[in-house]
Amino acid sequence: MESQVASGSRRGRGKRAGISLAQIVTSARSMGARAVTMQAVADDLGVDRKAINHHVRDLATLLQLAALDAFAEGSDGFSISADATWQDAVRAYAHALVEGMIAAADFSEHLRPDAALITKFVGPTEGLVGRLYDAGFTDEETVRTLAMLSNLCIAHGRDVVYVTGGGAPPRPAMLREGLAAVPPETHPNLARLAEAAIDTYDRAQLDLSIETFIAGTQALRPARSTGDLRDEESR
Repeated sequence: MESQVASGSRRGRGKRAGISLAQIVTSARSMGARAVTMQAVADDLGVDRKAINHHVRDLATLLQLAALDAFAEGSDGFSISADATWQDAVRAYAHALVEGMIAAADFSEHLRPDAALITKFVGPTEGLVGRLYDAGFTDEETVRTLAMLSNLCIAHGRDVVYVTGGGAPPRPAMLREGLAAVPPETHPNLARLAEAAIDTYDRAQLDLSIETFIAGTQALRPARSTGDLRDEESR
C-alpha cells in the first residue's frame, strides 16, 4: 500500500488511492458485520469513500465479499478422498460446510446459496458428487441430496454462530416462555425438557443430523449399483 494510504492521508475524490479489493475485504472483516459501513472502511484505510466504491458497488456487496472470504478461509484444506464411501463423503462435506459457516461468524447471514458460494466450495462439492455418482445416484437424486444436505448444514452453522456470538440458546428459552402461561402439570414432559436445557447447538447435534440424513437417504432409495451395496456393507 502506498505511503499516503498507510499514513491515513487522503487522495482526491474518486481515485483508487492504491488500495486493493483484498485490503478492503480485510478491513471489513476486522470490524465485524454489525460495524461495517463503506465510510468506516474508507476511514480505516485512510482513503476517500469513492476509492472504496471503485472496487465495491455497495454495502451489501462488501458484506457478501467479506462473508465469502471468511467462509473460504474456514473451509480451506477440506477434501474428499476418491475412494471414500458416499456416506463418508457426506460427513466430510457437511463438516466442511459448517466449519466455513462458523468461520464466517456474524458475516454468515450474508452468505447466499449462489454462484459465488459454490465457487468457494467447489472442491468438496465435486468430491461429494463424484462419490454419489459412484454409488449409483441419478442426477436428480444427487441434486436433491445436495440441496437437502446444504440446507441442513447452513441452518446448523447459523445456529452455532448465533449462540457463540453471545446470543442465549433460543430453543430452551422459547420453550420455557411458551410454558409460562400454562399450568406446568398439564405438560409435564415439555416442562421437564425445558428444565433440562439440552444443548442442540453442539457437535453431537450436527452428527445426529448427518447420521439421520444418511440413514434416511439409504432407506428411501434403492441400491442402484454394486457400488452402493459395497458402501452399505462397509459400514
